[in-house]
Amino acid sequence: MKIWLIILLFLGIHSASFGQYKESEVREMATNSSEGEILMHASTLTSEGFLYFAEILADKLLALNNESSNYHYRKGFLMLEIRKDYEGAIPHFQKAILEINNRFDMFSTKESGAPTDAIFYLATCYHLNEDIDKAIETYNLFKLNSNKNSELLEVADLRLKQCELAKINMASPVDVRLKNIGSQINTSAPEYSPVVSLDGNSLYFTSRRSWKNNESSDFKDPHINQYPEDVYVSYKEIDSNWSTPVRLDFCLPRRNEATIAVSSDERKIYLYEDSTGNGDIYYTDFYRAEFQEITKFESKDINTEDWETHCMMSNDKQTFYFVSDRPGGMGGRDIYMLKKIEGKDEWSKPINLGPNVNSSSDEDSPFISINNSTLYFSTNGERSIGGFDIVTSEMGLDGSFSEAKNLGYPFNSTNDDIFYTTTIDGRKGYMTSFRKDGFGEKDIYEIYNDFLGIRDIAVLKGVIKTVDDKPIPEDFAINVRMVCVDCDETSNKRLVYPRLRDGVFMSSLEPCRTYRLEYMDVTEDDILHEDAFTTLCDTAYQEISRELLLDVDARKIIIPMDTLDLDTVFVSDYPNLEFMHYFAYNKNKLTTKKGDLKDFVKAVDAQLEEGRPNITINIYSSASHVPTKTYGTNENLTKIRAENMKYDLIAYFEKREEFKGRVNVVIVTTVVQGPEYIKDARNKEKYFPFQYVGMKTE
Repeated sequence: MKIWLIILLFLGIHSASFGQYKESEVREMATNSSEGEILMHASTLTSEGFLYFAEILADKLLALNNESSNYHYRKGFLMLEIRKDYEGAIPHFQKAILEINNRFDMFSTKESGAPTDAIFYLATCYHLNEDIDKAIETYNLFKLNSNKNSELLEVADLRLKQCELAKINMASPVDVRLKNIGSQINTSAPEYSPVVSLDGNSLYFTSRRSWKNNESSDFKDPHINQYPEDVYVSYKEIDSNWSTPVRLDFCLPRRNEATIAVSSDERKIYLYEDSTGNGDIYYTDFYRAEFQEITKFESKDINTEDWETHCMMSNDKQTFYFVSDRPGGMGGRDIYMLKKIEGKDEWSKPINLGPNVNSSSDEDSPFISINNSTLYFSTNGERSIGGFDIVTSEMGLDGSFSEAKNLGYPFNSTNDDIFYTTTIDGRKGYMTSFRKDGFGEKDIYEIYNDFLGIRDIAVLKGVIKTVDDKPIPEDFAINVRMVCVDCDETSNKRLVYPRLRDGVFMSSLEPCRTYRLEYMDVTEDDILHEDAFTTLCDTAYQEISRELLLDVDARKIIIPMDTLDLDTVFVSDYPNLEFMHYFAYNKNKLTTKKGDLKDFVKAVDAQLEEGRPNITINIYSSASHVPTKTYGTNENLTKIRAENMKYDLIAYFEKREEFKGRVNVVIVTTVVQGPEYIKDARNKEKYFPFQYVGMKTE
């Protein structure tokens, strides 16, 4: 229940709506009205939830009487509720509790004291500020002085439990690297609900920033003076910085649209939208080079007359998770799931995830990892150290979830930490948090760890490239049909779509299984090529790499000769990395500053930074039999390709002091191969697969 509604119910206020007021009118009221009139209007505005307007009047009241505990209480409450400015609110509440009146009359000009609730809010500020001992002392002081019927007593008891858990967690911090992702993404407006792509190169998020030319100014929320929610996307640039965010086309200036989840192929976005008054789950599909108008889920099992806030589809598309406060739950918002009925294109009825996940408080923002069993979500109950905290639970073989565990401090703070999503291996994630180094009310943070990596999972990670770098046509989307030869039926016939902007495709696999891949043209339902491999049985995490070449004009897939045996093998907990680049005729030079090579060296950087002691990079190069006058012989060309790569890599890693001596670069093979040249150099499909340089770490 919102705090201003608690005040309204407690005081029994019934007043005219201020919904039609404008800021200019409220400021005129502050200038020209008497203290009694300002007090009356400020109280009514607060009770009706128009907190931004109420703060304008509270500032005027403080200017009239800066010694009033009453007025300091109002100011502190509004700072905390509107902006969560707990640091700024502390001195106001400290002055407010100097005079406590258990019979507080918020409408009386003679009232100089503050209600007992001021003690609770001061404790809240100490709690958010991680001053745990003061928070405990002040929560207990509130309990001693509070009316026994106060709804805040139950909240204070919960907060005291959170404080005790905070002391334990803060005494034994977990080893993580947490950073605000900076001003390119975060602004003075709230930014939140980040969804990172599995490869870490796309970031979708929600922002309440203004539109250019003040297009959204008329639609500000008069309660808190914030612009509507919109969805943005940013991409990793060649220098590993995030690009300038772009607002997606389906956003309207008058409407709230908030990110929930994004499919692995980035062709579907799940959204939260509240125009119905309840808050429901929507989606939009990418079609004809743009995302379409958002569509509400019509399923009565998902959207109801109650509040549905979040959802996510598992990577294997067998489970759909969502959040609702519908009746019959365990209290507050609960996480539910729908399970795909085996052998049917139907879903089960909603299943509450049970007491190991849900509680009498709120649970929200579920995220399921690529292994389809590791669940992250946020809770503001007894498992939290304050506000929402990110916790994790594992699905067992019987489909039930283990008891959720807090991810620890400073992964979690005593403020809200929510909307956690990760990259493919689980080591890097993004979340929303409110911390002292932030740019605004909510910011997006990047977090690295070495204890949450995915275990007992294989991952297919591939890319479709095109001859002459032509874009992948939307009507020629390539599906990879994975048929597990020795899996149960639920693992069979899974379709995986590539991202249209770069051809990347990813999906989870089971360890110790044999798979057959069928590369298909879905427009014709033709199998263009088949491939098979067996995932390893004794590794914690493995990636299977595949690269395809698409001739857009001929509508054919070119499968390169598998000379490098590029199925990935892992050492310890660090995946061995692979790289392949196909050259145009006579080309031999790449740069570590952009493209796939930049991604490769950044992946090596990350492993060295995470503690991998050393890495060997093996280089394999090839040239076709098409004659080269520039280099004399193709033997010279393939050697030049390998040597250019070797010395560029050495220069890159040796320029960083901490990497010196830890990266060994070895040329393994330099070959000339492929079909015999018969004066048909323009036949790119024939010779292109043999013009490459490849790398593999060990």
